[in-house]
Amino acid sequence: MTLPPVHHHTGLEASGGATRVARLLLEGLARYEVDSSLSFELAEKADAAAIPPEEFGARLTRGAIAHVHCTGNWPALLGSIPTDAKVVITLHDCELFTGGCPYPLDCPIAEDGCAAPCPRNFPDADGLRKRKLAEIQRLDPVLAAPSRWLARLAKTHLLRPVRVIPNGIPWPADLRAKAEARKMLGIHPAAHVALFAAHGGMNAAYKSGDTWLELWERLKRGLPDLVCFAVGGDREERRDDFILWPYVDRDKLALLMAASDALLYPTRADNHSLLVLEAMAAGLPVIAYGVGGIPEQIVDRMTGMLVPSGDRDRFVDTALSVLSSRSLVRQMGQEAFLSGRRKFSVERMVGDYARLYAGL
Repeated sequence: MTLPPVHHHTGLEASGGATRVARLLLEGLARYEVDSSLSFELAEKADAAAIPPEEFGARLTRGAIAHVHCTGNWPALLGSIPTDAKVVITLHDCELFTGGCPYPLDCPIAEDGCAAPCPRNFPDADGLRKRKLAEIQRLDPVLAAPSRWLARLAKTHLLRPVRVIPNGIPWPADLRAKAEARKMLGIHPAAHVALFAAHGGMNAAYKSGDTWLELWERLKRGLPDLVCFAVGGDREERRDDFILWPYVDRDKLALLMAASDALLYPTRADNHSLLVLEAMAAGLPVIAYGVGGIPEQIVDRMTGMLVPSGDRDRFVDTALSVLSSRSLVRQMGQEAFLSGRRKFSVERMVGDYARLYAGL
């Protein structure tokens, strides 16, 4: 398969979901001998090179495909791209077709415009949304989304087809031994262990971080030997058996997942979470609110449990039913690992995008 050069672009050099997908594609396309590059708007280090959105188009080489993953200024970035360029946009959230919201949640956004005034105080929300739509109409890009949920929503607002390419991650050949991981962390082999994780930890609004402590306290009353990790915040702290970890690297997160029995993921909004995929790759059942693209990742009662959004009572009862049954933890975790390997490998994702590029 002969492919043109592909230039990926994302907002943050630090590893967010969009940036990680871009990096995985960059690595995977090397196996196809594709000339690929990756640029950022905000570099991780002060002396690193960064490209402002309005300069992106001028950096494109003739004949290359511009693959945009995210940006802090959609009108400026899209406006910098020549009309005859080949453009692919992967939607990692809803921001391309809203007045600023990554996820509208209960905002009364309508097909014909944003609510006025904006309930979240985004300035000129409807004007911004219309400027983005005008650039999409001018460039006529190929649109992709990792979930059918986001693809349907984007098609409604952007008035064009959206291809579904689920996210993928590197999948291990085998599951890591739980006893070994617990020994490394000093956890009793017979303990019940749960994991909360999100960028921002208990301050993560979309991930219901403000409810983690309450959920934990209720779970602890029902399962007294429960140990819980809460990962992704800004400090390291221990409150009895509730252990807070700040941002951890991928190896440390993999160790925490290997030592856990389930990922507790009460997200209020999501597209196609890489965290959920990482939990599946670690053999963890996931208990989550059934929102956004989450039901496309988790098969209810097979690889995890889905709960109606915002129903904390049901979330606690469901988590207790899973965590208190070691056989259910093993069964769901094994199924999550095997089904995820079939559907969500990085090789499948790279191949899907390679075919998309070839079609251009």
